[in-house]
Amino acid sequence: MSFFKIFFFLFLFSISFIFSFSQEDSTVIPKKNEQTVEFYGDVFLASNAITNDFILAFYKGKFIDNDLKDNVSERLLRSNRFGGASKIGLTYTYHSLQENSKPVFSFSFFDRQNLDMKFSDDLFHAIFYGNKSFAGETAQLGNFQLNFLRYQQFRFGWRWNGDATHGSFGVAFSLLSGEQNTFIKANKADLYTSPDGQFIDFALAMQVQQSDTVHKNYFAQNGMGLSTDFFYEMPYIVWKKAGKIIFEVNDFGFIRWNSNSMTHSVDSSYHYEGVNVNDILNTNGGTLPKLNIDSVINKNTIFERKQYTTKLPFYFNIRTRTWYGKQFSLEKGISFLFNSSAKPYYFLKFHFSTRKQNAEFCYIVGYGGYGRFNAGLEARVDFAKHYSLHIADNYLFSSVSPQTAYGMGVYLKLVRRF
Repeated sequence: MSFFKIFFFLFLFSISFIFSFSQEDSTVIPKKNEQTVEFYGDVFLASNAITNDFILAFYKGKFIDNDLKDNVSERLLRSNRFGGASKIGLTYTYHSLQENSKPVFSFSFFDRQNLDMKFSDDLFHAIFYGNKSFAGETAQLGNFQLNFLRYQQFRFGWRWNGDATHGSFGVAFSLLSGEQNTFIKANKADLYTSPDGQFIDFALAMQVQQSDTVHKNYFAQNGMGLSTDFFYEMPYIVWKKAGKIIFEVNDFGFIRWNSNSMTHSVDSSYHYEGVNVNDILNTNGGTLPKLNIDSVINKNTIFERKQYTTKLPFYFNIRTRTWYGKQFSLEKGISFLFNSSAKPYYFLKFHFSTRKQNAEFCYIVGYGGYGRFNAGLEARVDFAKHYSLHIADNYLFSSVSPQTAYGMGVYLKLVRRF
């Protein structure tokens, strides 16, 4: 059994012991601390060009007809982006009620996945329409990048709560167990098809890095890494309205993959003359006999097994929230996702709370990131005295009109207080 599995088991056992101990003689001993357990799930996919109906058809293995392809083709730019992430796990927090100066401690375990892709319109057309439409022209398939990352995160955090004049702040450190990574970067991939379809020229400069392909199971530990989070929250008053501004950095770190990882690099040109090369991806008709992309790349590739380092995609967020009375507030901000192809994401949230503050509802609009415009709803409801449920859908209209929607996702969090 690995170190992480043993550590995780012992930690969960210690939490259950603390819970059982803290509940004993609760009628006699006053409550000395506050504890919570949060079960958390956040998943999303978005693009500035690929529509939801195309994504779902591709994922389910359905036939992609011309209507689906044409609908995406009309939205393509010279450079396009597609990405998403998932974060699933739990968080335990402990807060002493006897000494206010003591920080709120938290421990989290998350299973994380990140997908980032940048591609040209020519690449989409060559894959889904064939290269016949580029006869006599050079299709620029380069400026392509793909990064898929999966890892497990063990996070330790501390938060110091402020007051009306002093801001709150916090810091966290994480140990990362790298499970899987595939990184592809093609700065140059120029494909020329002759006007009569008798030959093609292909110039390629590409680098591929991949973690150990033998061990792909959960907790494979093909790499190890570290990351950190920190935030600062400062209160303010504008036009007699109370508010706060928050600066935060999340997931600033790296993963170092082990020596069984693979690195491929290719920088060469290829020429092929055949009977008909109007569709290089369709070899059923014998247009490119005894040839496929893998054999071309393998023949001209420099291959090594060695360690390499991946920088994590990390967020830098700035947001403000201003209260207009006790029940209404307005939140606005900007989010940058570095080490990715995502654009800055601008958002605006309208919050409404009930008088007893046991429920809160929010309407959100945003633009940027991997996608374009999005709108959705968020809600938090306290129930059964010790529980809270948080749910959000930032792509509320994606199922209503998947032909014009550019993203999908859901956020869920269940909180149990002790």
